[in-house]
Amino acid sequence: GSDLYFSRHDGQAVTCEDFVCAMEDASGVDLGQFRRWYSQAGTPILSVRDSYDANTQTYTLVVSQSCPATPGQSSKQPFVIPLALGLLGEAGNLPLRLAEEQPDHETADNTHRVLIVDKADQTFVFEAVAEQPVPSLLRGFSAPVRLEYDYSRESLCQLMSRDDDGFVRWDSAQTLALQVIAEVQEQLSRGEEPVVDQLLTDACKQLLADESLDPAMVAEMLALPSENYLAELAGQGAADVDLIHRARGAVRKAIGIAASDLLLSRYQNLDSAAAYMATGEQIAARALRNSCLSYLASADRGNLSLASIQLESAN
Repeated sequence: GSDLYFSRHDGQAVTCEDFVCAMEDASGVDLGQFRRWYSQAGTPILSVRDSYDANTQTYTLVVSQSCPATPGQSSKQPFVIPLALGLLGEAGNLPLRLAEEQPDHETADNTHRVLIVDKADQTFVFEAVAEQPVPSLLRGFSAPVRLEYDYSRESLCQLMSRDDDGFVRWDSAQTLALQVIAEVQEQLSRGEEPVVDQLLTDACKQLLADESLDPAMVAEMLALPSENYLAELAGQGAADVDLIHRARGAVRKAIGIAASDLLLSRYQNLDSAAAYMATGEQIAARALRNSCLSYLASADRGNLSLASIQLESAN
C-alpha cells in the first residue's frame, strides 16, 4: 500500500505509489495496472500448465494469475507480472521463439526471456522446440508471486543439477525436499519405518561432487526447509510439530548416511588455516563446511568429535 517508501536522491521519502504516478507523468505511459501492486493486498498466485506436441514441435504454456481475497478486497484485478523463464532439454537450455514471432538471427539462440503476464489467463506457444522440455520458471525470482506448477521429482532433479539460474536451482531443491519430507511424515504417521526417496539423496550427492559450483549456493541448496516453515505450510493449528521434527530429522540422517564420504571429503577440503576474514569467499566456504558437519553429525553421533575439534581449534 501507500505505506511503502523509498528515498529520493535528495533524501526525501516518497511513497512507491507516488513514484509510479511521477513516472507515468514523465513518460506519458499509462502505468495504472502497475499501481495495483500497491493498492491490492495479498500475494499473487501464478498457476502454470503446459503441453508439448512432438509432431508440430510446439510447446504451450497456459498461465493463470489470481490473488486471494483479503479484508475489504474480495476480488482483485490482474497484476503486471514479469515471468522470466527458460526451457531445459537433455543437452541444456533450448532456444526460445514464440509462435508467429519473426525469427531474429542475432538472438535466434536466445535461451532466456521474460513473458509479461497481465491478464487473468494467457497462453504462450513456443515453436521449433525439438524435445519435451522442463520449464525453468520464475528465473531470478522475477516477480514476488507464489508459483504453482506440477513438477515431477525427476524434473526437479534436472533443474537442481543442470539449470543455469541459481534461484531456480535452489527453489527446485526446496520443493523436492518438501515433497520427500511430506512423504516421510505420512510414513511415520502410519507407524512405518521411513524410506527416503533416493532421488533426493542422489541429487545432494551430485551437488557435493561438483566442486565447480559456488559453495554458498551448494550450502543453501543442501539446507532443508525449516521446521517453522513446514509448520506454517501445514496451516494454523494443523501442524504436528513432533511429526515434522521426526520426519525432517529422518531425511537429514538419510542424506548424511548416503553422502557421508562426499560430506567428509568436502568438510576436510574446506578446512583453512588462513586468518579469519569477512570475505564472500571465506563466508561461502565456512557455510558449506558447517553444512557438511551438520549432516555428518546427523548421520553418525561418532562424527560429533569433528565438531568438538572444530570448536577447540577455532580462531
